[in-house]
Amino acid sequence: MARQVDPKLAQRYQRLMCESGKHHNSATCSVAAVLLTRIAACLRTNTPYEIRDLDGRVITADEGRKIVRTRYQVPREARLARRALTPADKGGERTAEGVARRSGEAPPPLHHDSQIET
Repeated sequence: MARQVDPKLAQRYQRLMCESGKHHNSATCSVAAVLLTRIAACLRTNTPYEIRDLDGRVITADEGRKIVRTRYQVPREARLARRALTPADKGGERTAEGVARRSGEAPPPLHHDSQIET
């Protein structure tokens, strides 16, 4: 994953998770949008993607991983705090019985092309 190799992306991910309190999915989508913009710029200018450190110096993937591991790890507590329980995790009524049974009404019938008159 790019945020595990590129220090600038890792810095952004860590800031979103730790300082802004974003959920992992939100932070990952933000990083993906930045990466997509970079890739589009590389394609537009016909230049290869280069991993750079925070000073702008071109680095290797191994150097990037080392920088990310030493500076931009998100603490486990922050990850656990951002996890949201879904209704299925909570064991709510939605998992115990379906919406149609709860409402007392049958769901509308599905229409297939073969059933529709032309």
